[in-house]
Amino acid sequence: MRVGNALRPYLSRMLGWSNERAVELAIRSLVLAVVHRATLVLCGEGDMVPIARALHRRTLGPDRPFIVCDPRRLTRTASVQSPASRASGVDAFEAAVGGSLCLRMRRLPDDFPALGARLRGADDVLCVLCAGQLADLHPPFILPAPLAVPPLAQRSPELDRIIAEYAADEIAELAAPATSFTTDDHAWVRDHAAGSLAEIEAAGLSRSNQVQSRSPLTGRSRGAWAAIARKLGLANRGSASPGFTFAGGWGQTGRLPRGARAMLDALLCNK
Repeated sequence: MRVGNALRPYLSRMLGWSNERAVELAIRSLVLAVVHRATLVLCGEGDMVPIARALHRRTLGPDRPFIVCDPRRLTRTASVQSPASRASGVDAFEAAVGGSLCLRMRRLPDDFPALGARLRGADDVLCVLCAGQLADLHPPFILPAPLAVPPLAQRSPELDRIIAEYAADEIAELAAPATSFTTDDHAWVRDHAAGSLAEIEAAGLSRSNQVQSRSPLTGRSRGAWAAIARKLGLANRGSASPGFTFAGGWGQTGRLPRGARAMLDALLCNK
């Protein structure tokens, strides 16, 4: 695997810019996983699936399948909110051929023994195992080294840089103006959505004021925003509150109903 320009900086953001040894070990582990010589193990607080998906995009590419095996989510197609999933391990394996299969250690499928047998003989599926805390895995017995994501509470001096880099990623993907993510947006993410890397990523440009006219995200037409608003049930709603423009009343403003903000975050910031 060639270490691309996007991979090493992302690993540094994920593991710590001063933690060069961890970054080098992570690259070795990724190389072995991509050539199907090992399972890639991710450890850390919170949900590791968004990080697994980001690594997939930076190694295999966004056009390859990324399938989550999760009995709780059952069988779902990929959407702007979440990756595709399968309840059955064998079904997930077949859907992931040519790409990545992601499993949560705490929710393994009932047919995991059969899945393990398929994986042992596979050379066309990259397996990613999302675990909990590193201490729970007896790391001296895991080879290659797991990618252990340190808690953000231990990285306070780097937090502003992490937020800025995730915001830059979203601006580039949406082809939005560099001014779309303001200092106020940065401060809001730091104060309200900086509990984990996944949370920061989801919040990057998803604050509701990014939808208003000051930041016309050129990657989406008004019709696309209207479709998103209809999915969230926001059309034709409106108690006065600055900063959000929705379908059925472009130019009007409205307060997001309870629960809708998180849904909008996922819709706008899916990577």
